[in-house]
Amino acid sequence: MSAYSPGFRSLDSEHENLALDVAGEIPAWLSGSLVRNGPGKFEVGGERVEHWFDGLAMLHKFRFEEGRGGVTYSNRFLRTDAYREAVEEGRLTGQFATSGSYLYRLKSFLGDPTDNANVNVARVGGEYVALTETPRRVRFDPETLAAAGDLAYGGDLTVHHVTAHLQRDDRRGESVGYATQFGRTNRYHLYRVPDDPPAAGALPQRIPIASLAVEKPAYLHSFALTPRYAVLIEPPFVTNPMRFLLPGNGGFVDNFRWKPERGTRFLAFERDSGDLAVERRVDPFFFFHTVNAFESGDDLVVDLVAYEDAGIVSNLFMGAVEGEANEGGEPGETSAPDSGPELAAADGELVRFRVPVEGGGGAKISRRTLYAGTELPRTSPAVRSERYRYAYGQATRREGQNGLVKVNVETGEATEWWADGHYAGEPIFVPRPTEGDSGRDSLPEDRGVVLAPALDVERERSLLVVLDGERFEEVARAEVPHHIPFGFHGEFFPEVTT
Repeated sequence: MSAYSPGFRSLDSEHENLALDVAGEIPAWLSGSLVRNGPGKFEVGGERVEHWFDGLAMLHKFRFEEGRGGVTYSNRFLRTDAYREAVEEGRLTGQFATSGSYLYRLKSFLGDPTDNANVNVARVGGEYVALTETPRRVRFDPETLAAAGDLAYGGDLTVHHVTAHLQRDDRRGESVGYATQFGRTNRYHLYRVPDDPPAAGALPQRIPIASLAVEKPAYLHSFALTPRYAVLIEPPFVTNPMRFLLPGNGGFVDNFRWKPERGTRFLAFERDSGDLAVERRVDPFFFFHTVNAFESGDDLVVDLVAYEDAGIVSNLFMGAVEGEANEGGEPGETSAPDSGPELAAADGELVRFRVPVEGGGGAKISRRTLYAGTELPRTSPAVRSERYRYAYGQATRREGQNGLVKVNVETGEATEWWADGHYAGEPIFVPRPTEGDSGRDSLPEDRGVVLAPALDVERERSLLVVLDGERFEEVARAEVPHHIPFGFHGEFFPEVTT
């Protein structure tokens, strides 16, 4: 068993507004709630899920009240259909890599996918929702974290795989997403959802932006957005959707294959017209997460965390993270890897791609590595889709722990935070509010705090770390009375204080 195994251990206890012990001083201006999502339970009916991405969803909330200096903690399983089937019937439903029965997989493909929304959270059309990669968006109460049924969209857009990383555009007042439709003709769809809540009794609208037919769709986890363009980055980790209909074992991701000869393709669509403005290929790489994107002259600048191939998917199978041996397999074939059980296997590179918009087929994309050994990247919400200076993420290149890193993407300078025997999760930057009518540009981009969960593996307890955004030094920590399983993503909601 690995040193970090508490991070892959189920958590049964739930709390509501539990006051946490705080060491240090939390800034008096910090007000709102950090809501995080991730797996809370890995075993059902004596069966363990096959992949980290398949644990039953649990929400965690850290609440801050302005001027109080304290933190309260709440956590709750997302009580969905998938949760009830697991707890009441002892049955795991088919998901990312946990297969389920053939009949269940067929049913899921034909329109009844899992609602185990364990990947991310967002506010969409006035609703707080938990998200996964199926078209089931689960509404939740931001105060109690209780599930409140699916969020349905108006319209007739048919999709089968979606992003859990919607891109916010505060200037236009909308969220932008993409989805893949499998069928006789496979398509990538881009759409937008206005922020304004719909009229009473109406459903929020998912308004199409663009659509593109593809022969073999790729696994796409996130995408990039600029004021003018929506950018899909298509790695050569692709599938023939007919595989989903064939009998046999395996979950969703087992139907994808790594085809490096295809290269990785950048597809940029005009947000206003839906026209495909850019289609360019580079040498193959795989990725989960974009960091940010912006327009620079005649180029698109896209920052993301890149891997040489799709082996990272295999590295995160439960057998791999818990140290089971590999039986072989090519990159992208979902078996446990040769590289061993260290979480440092999530050893991506923060890379900047400069993509020419003009210049014909001869114009080349440039690539530059900004920082090696990172994942779960974030920026300040104030600089989304524009030129920026700082990215935040996990720092992974140290045995026995994960740290945090702040990277100056203009200079490549990096500042790191480490604590012996601790595994840190996704860092979320919270800007310090401006006063009066001074405007958002009146404060430095990094004036604020960075909030990140961390697991102390020796004590088997978790904590929330608060770092000063400018100095990237710890100013406070709030102790949780138990471990929190390794999770994925979250958001800070300034208005959620109760």
